[in-house]
Amino acid sequence: LLSMAKLGSGSEFSGVKTTSKICTHPKKALVLAIDSRRNRLTSFLASSQVGRDTEFKVIRQDGERKDFTSHFTSKQCKNDKNTSNASCNHHTDMEFSSKRCCAATCTHTAQSLTDEGVAVRMHRFPADDGVANRWRQMLEIDLDIGAIRKMGLRVCSVHFTDNHYSCPSLRHEYTTRLRWNAVPDRELTLPRLIAHDLTHLVFRSDEEADNLYPPELQPFNSTDGEPPQAEEQQTMPTANSSTNQGHAEQRSNNIAQLRSKVRRQKTTIRQMQARIEKAKAVQSGSSSSIATRLMQQKIRRDVRSRGMRWTKKDIACSIQLHHKRSSAYRLVRNKWKIPLPSSSTIRRRIRQYFVLPGICNLTIRSLQSKFDASSTNQQRIATICFDGMSLTPSLRYQQHRDVVVGCDPRTADDSKEQLPRPVNEAIVAVLRGVFQDWKQAIAYYPVFRTLGQEGFGIAIDECLTASHKAGIKVVALVADQESTQWAHLSRRADTANPFLRHPVTGEPVYVIVDIPHCLKNARNALMKNDIKFNECKLAKWQHLIQFYQNDSGPSLRLASKLTDAHFSLALGQKMKVSLAAQVLSHSVASGIRTLVHHNELSEDALQTAEFAKRLNDIFDMLNSAHLYGKGFQQPIHRDTLSAQIDRLTEAEDFVRSWRFLPLNGRAVKPTMPFKEGWLLSLSATKQLCTTLIRDHHFDYVCTRRFTQDHVENLFCIIRRHNGFNDRPELSSFVGALRSVAASGLAQPDSTSRNCEDDNCEAAIIAACAPPVPETV
Repeated sequence: LLSMAKLGSGSEFSGVKTTSKICTHPKKALVLAIDSRRNRLTSFLASSQVGRDTEFKVIRQDGERKDFTSHFTSKQCKNDKNTSNASCNHHTDMEFSSKRCCAATCTHTAQSLTDEGVAVRMHRFPADDGVANRWRQMLEIDLDIGAIRKMGLRVCSVHFTDNHYSCPSLRHEYTTRLRWNAVPDRELTLPRLIAHDLTHLVFRSDEEADNLYPPELQPFNSTDGEPPQAEEQQTMPTANSSTNQGHAEQRSNNIAQLRSKVRRQKTTIRQMQARIEKAKAVQSGSSSSIATRLMQQKIRRDVRSRGMRWTKKDIACSIQLHHKRSSAYRLVRNKWKIPLPSSSTIRRRIRQYFVLPGICNLTIRSLQSKFDASSTNQQRIATICFDGMSLTPSLRYQQHRDVVVGCDPRTADDSKEQLPRPVNEAIVAVLRGVFQDWKQAIAYYPVFRTLGQEGFGIAIDECLTASHKAGIKVVALVADQESTQWAHLSRRADTANPFLRHPVTGEPVYVIVDIPHCLKNARNALMKNDIKFNECKLAKWQHLIQFYQNDSGPSLRLASKLTDAHFSLALGQKMKVSLAAQVLSHSVASGIRTLVHHNELSEDALQTAEFAKRLNDIFDMLNSAHLYGKGFQQPIHRDTLSAQIDRLTEAEDFVRSWRFLPLNGRAVKPTMPFKEGWLLSLSATKQLCTTLIRDHHFDYVCTRRFTQDHVENLFCIIRRHNGFNDRPELSSFVGALRSVAASGLAQPDSTSRNCEDDNCEAAIIAACAPPVPETV
């Protein structure tokens, strides 16, 4: 609202306090004032002579007199002789500045932040004069375009919407520009406010204030000539009801906008304060409040009349934390004072698992409660895998049980043995779901060197019987070619009947040799023998060495993954699957063909390339892991079952044609144990996949479910439990196995494992295990 009034030093008008915001016209002064009670902005145009350092005095509510001295510059008008417009626009240094936004009520600079905490961007006036004039009209700036550009006035990004930018989603990025026809139209409703802190002076009712306010007038323009007379400006018409209603609506809208802005600012302040507290806590290292909030999301307390009672879920979460690092668990519990179960409670819970070698009865009861009557037949289908882990021989005496731990339990039954045999290996039996991704260790057998054929047969029958008791249907048995284990399996199964009978149900349990082990053994056999296949073709290891020597130059390589370690195997590298898979791969076969085509290798190397490619294809068929695999990595589908069975039959004929020619000139070997393992796995895979798809209504079968990857990942977790130890002692092995079984951790902690992720989850954890401990 504008009004013409004569104001002197320390003037008051209807509870309005004056300020020193004035213009530089030699005979007029524009004074802005704020009615702090009504949150309304008023402006008066004083017609008195104004000069430099004019003082305006305002009496505050507490009686204190506050002086404001206006510092401004009155620039002499210099009319351009070449233009017809004789008027001149005046500007004060206080109103506009190139360092801040020139819009009214806006005090943003390049260092300011929006209500959302985003940096404000400053935009110059556009180069198009038409669009620049529209900017000037919207911002109500009484300057011509040339003066605006010379002064370098800017408008902040708050006054533009997202659609004004070329990329609305990146409007706050400095690389995003405004559209050529964008016009600022946001938050331009109120005039400019100054930064002086003025207080209340006079309090009046709404009706009195509405009647006393002057009528709405057009803003004064210095180019319009002389201002009207003061007497005409002071005349006020009678305020009618419609005018009062319009003022009330505008006032309520302004108040609502201000309140919403205050709420947004308060929210931003709270967020920034929380960030500052979090940063300080992390920097100081004693973030007890953060740790408490973090742990309270997982651990809950149940305080009863008799003291603390921890739920199963609380104990399960604590076991998972304790499994990662016991020293860190004690730090969190004792120093940070976070409510956690004691270490004795966790140990007492963990000791319920695998109390004695053999079947873990607690695990079987937990699986039985998990796979209840509501589970489908497909969810119950699983494979059982046997694999061994090397241990460091050691003997420990347990006083509370009065036994010596670390001896082979079969020593006591053998009267011929004079001394106890220390345990140096542990055989673990693990169940793995076929339809669902889950795994669970159910038994372990500490042995000296080997379990023996008879002992391995007894272990198989015990595990199959216990799995049947838990409601799980085992359809396949997976094992590697350890001498005694392979001797027992080859005696009970062959390529014609690649299965053994279930001791309870009598149904077939197909025997599959671990395919990664077969691939490693094939590579090792090729290093010592020339392999003859398809009656007339010969694969040689020397061809692979020649290819690597020709391909290892500084130019672009055909097989970039091959290194010296693939051909001169260091100690312990023979059992690394990746080295064998990268040598006998499709890329190596293609590289050999390329060098033969360029006459860098002899044509005999093409037979080695064919052998490597076909072996790679067979490995992909027996190691499919994803539903959407391509080529030979596709799982066996219901729609393409017959075609994929034919592929496996062709692979079986290719493996059966192998003959081994030793490099030392000895007699030709028609077979080797790993060749029989390939044939047994191919035959069992064909029959097993056909049974699962036709009898158990599977849509597809991923053949990686029939490998030992999940057991290798389990051993990786055990080796890195509370440190790094590739060959732990028996007591450490049992403690880690108990912790893994109770915590339900399924993924290994290290990337140095010898196989890929199995993507399995633990079938049971401590939260779903029965609380009753096992009886020793």
